Amino acid sequence: MIQRIQSLLLFVAAVISVVVCFINVGHIDQQIGGEMMKFYQFDSFTLQKLDANNQMVSVMHTTYIALLWIASAILSMVTIFFYKKRPLQVKLNGINMLVMLAALVVMLYVYPNLVFEKQEWFKAGMVVNFNYWILMSLVPAVCLFFANRAIKNDEKKVRAADRLR
Repeated sequence: MIQRIQSLLLFVAAVISVVVCFINVGHIDQQIGGEMMKFYQFDSFTLQKLDANNQMVSVMHTTYIALLWIASAILSMVTIFFYKKRPLQVKLNGINMLVMLAALVVMLYVYPNLVFEKQEWFKAGMVVNFNYWILMSLVPAVCLFFANRAIKNDEKKVRAADRLR
C-alpha cells in the first residue's frame, strides 16, 4: 500500500541512498606554500588523483561503498512490498540500518583513515575535507527509523483490533 506513511519514508530512503552514491564524499588537500592544493578526490566509486596535466586519474576503486548504498536502496524498495507482513518489514529495516551503518563507517572512516594511509597516499600535512552534502547520507537512516515506528504502530493497532474480535 503506497499511501502508508512508512511506504513513503522507505521510498525516500531508497531515493536518497541512490543519490548518496553519486555525491562526492570529499577531497584530500595538502598545504603548499600557504595555499591548499587538492590532490585526491574521493567518491563512492573511486579515489582519483590530480596528475601533472590537471586531469583526475583513477587510483583506487571504492565500489564497495556504492554497492552498500545500492543494496540499501534495493532493500528499502523490497521492504515496501511486504506491507502485509509487518514483522518482516521491521526485520528488513533493521538489516537495512546495519547495511547503511556499514556504508557510513566504510565511507567516512575505513577508507580515509586506514586504507589511504596504508597505501601511503597520505603524507605529512594532508587533510581529508569531507563534502557537507554527505550529511544527506543520514537522512535514509532517519527515514528508516520513523518507518519502523510507523510499522510498529500499525502492528499494535492490528493486534488491538484482533483482541476485540
